[in-house]
Amino acid sequence: MNKIVNRRFKISFLDIINIFVIIFLMLPIMVIILYSFSSTSTTVFPLEGFTMKWYKEVLENRLFISALKNSVYVGILVSLISIIIGTLASFALTRYRFKFKNIISTTVLFPMTIPAIILGISLLSFFSYLEIPLSLLTVIISHALFCIPFVILIMNSQLIGFDVSVEEAAMDLGANAIQAFRYVIFPIIRPSLVGVMMITFALSFDEFLITFFVIGRQNTLPIIIWGMLRRGVSPTINVISTLVLVISMTLILIVNRYAKIKTFM
Repeated sequence: MNKIVNRRFKISFLDIINIFVIIFLMLPIMVIILYSFSSTSTTVFPLEGFTMKWYKEVLENRLFISALKNSVYVGILVSLISIIIGTLASFALTRYRFKFKNIISTTVLFPMTIPAIILGISLLSFFSYLEIPLSLLTVIISHALFCIPFVILIMNSQLIGFDVSVEEAAMDLGANAIQAFRYVIFPIIRPSLVGVMMITFALSFDEFLITFFVIGRQNTLPIIIWGMLRRGVSPTINVISTLVLVISMTLILIVNRYAKIKTFM
């Protein structure tokens, strides 16, 4: 019995490394959460007390609420646009043969390889040349341009290994192209689409450099945080980071559960 207990509680060197890696990854996040409850406006350790006043201050800040709404609004639209365009492009690149296919396959991935600051300056020059006023619309267009290559890259890996015979069998049984996509293809690629939607939303929500050049007079959350950081690190920044973390984790749990339910139904 003692040997069984010892085997169960035996910790290997690899387990110790994993524990330290987890601590290393989680420690900065835990520090942010801890200092969001600090009773003082300065970063001191140990904390002199705990308070919720910073949360109240942030939630009553109209500028923060407006920036958060703008970030969510842009992120959702960018996700939808990127998934539609990226998935269609991926279908074309993986299923059809046409001239200059290899060149196009490489070219569509350029936005994700170009440094964000160069892409932001290029987009600013482009919009200025066309005399398009900077607004959330230009942010959505710019973010979609940046996110679509990620969708294409991920969906290519899914569609290259797709068993076309399943789709052909559905069409042999009387299904048209739309029905075959709805009842056969879509349920198979749905987990990948959900994952890509989460990735593109996160990329758009978090993007600062491109947004900085094409935002105009409106604000998104990264722009607000950058402006606040210029005056130093305050508990309100820790509060904003904590709220975004909680919202992000909640959305991830909801989406993962939804995807699992739908996948196995």
